[in-house]
Amino acid sequence: MIKFTIITVCYNASTTIRETIDSVLGQTYQELEYIVVDSKSEDGTVEILQSITDKRLTFISEKDSGIYNAMNKGLKMASGDYLIFLGADDIFYDKDVLKKVAGKLTGSNDVVYGDVMLKTRQRLYNGAFSRWTWGHRNICHQSIFYPKSVYGRYMYNEKYRSVADWDYNLRLLIDSIKFTYIRETICTFNDNDGLSSSSKDYDFLKVRRKLVCKAVGFLPYCWGILQRAKRRLLNEKW
Repeated sequence: MIKFTIITVCYNASTTIRETIDSVLGQTYQELEYIVVDSKSEDGTVEILQSITDKRLTFISEKDSGIYNAMNKGLKMASGDYLIFLGADDIFYDKDVLKKVAGKLTGSNDVVYGDVMLKTRQRLYNGAFSRWTWGHRNICHQSIFYPKSVYGRYMYNEKYRSVADWDYNLRLLIDSIKFTYIRETICTFNDNDGLSSSSKDYDFLKVRRKLVCKAVGFLPYCWGILQRAKRRLLNEKW
């Protein structure tokens, strides 16, 4: 039976973390481990985590050097066949998500991804990615299931502030790791705020052209420039 690892990293998430926990531990598919990496919260988050008696949940609470440092800690703790990150203010779309995904996994080493429901916009993001899509977008992190063959070998580059997950995926593409789309809505994603949508990662911007070109080609990179310009003109985040 396939075992899933779900990882949540958080800091001062007491107003939302309980709903996230319930959406994970309430899945009808039971073969899972849930790892929460807390950055020494001071608002009652730790007390909520301590109150959970379900042995599938493990948490640590300690200082870290940033969100991707915390995520790397989670990767090192994981033991599942597939791993997904879920934000502390996101929830699985319904109680059968893991059951439906498990039924579509083929045993390959592909990275598998679906869609997310954008909470405030009430629409799905973003369907199957082509090489042209990769030129200007990243797959939403909360919709991606990484096999152990991937997450056991690749770590997040902690020098990036907000989009190390895009760097991560581009590096996988460069190394010829396949991404396979499944038509399932994985989670309800809080698109109202969040690190990657509210801050620019200047270190990543310095190398984005090189990474995108190596991963999918120069023309998709140029297409991405046009699409990002269009979004800025229309004041669109997604």
